[in-house]
Amino acid sequence: MVHSTDLIVIASVAQTIVITLTLVIFIFQFRSQEKSIRESAYQNLMGRYTDYIKMVVDKPELGEFRNFTEGVTLPGGGELEKLKPNEQVIFAHLLLGYGIFEEVYLLHKKKWIDDDTWDQWAVFLQKMSKHPLYGRVRDVSHGTFDKDFEDYVSKI
Repeated sequence: MVHSTDLIVIASVAQTIVITLTLVIFIFQFRSQEKSIRESAYQNLMGRYTDYIKMVVDKPELGEFRNFTEGVTLPGGGELEKLKPNEQVIFAHLLLGYGIFEEVYLLHKKKWIDDDTWDQWAVFLQKMSKHPLYGRVRDVSHGTFDKDFEDYVSKI
């Protein structure tokens, strides 16, 4: 026969378990929400960066404001020659694409896009990387993008 004190103990234990599980669920929800907020903030920043580069693309005269490769020392020690105005616009387009490809790469790395989708982007990246200025984009921006992405691009 169950005594009333036994029922109180059982109810208290059950209540403690329910409260503990509820707290654990809330903790995981808050962590997930915080991660989403951080990623959203970064994506917002990347969007503003993309807009900045697009501005240089849309207004070639801004290329004179800052030559992307001016004063950049290559890993071998030499400096890159200054780009011509038309090359600055092409360089800005390639840099814009490079940033977009990095975003796609990171989404694939996080498993947010599947392998087939990434493969389609990778083919596009490989074709774009054949442009004569693309190596310069990679060299100039080295260390400013995700290391795994930079390693991937260096291999292709």
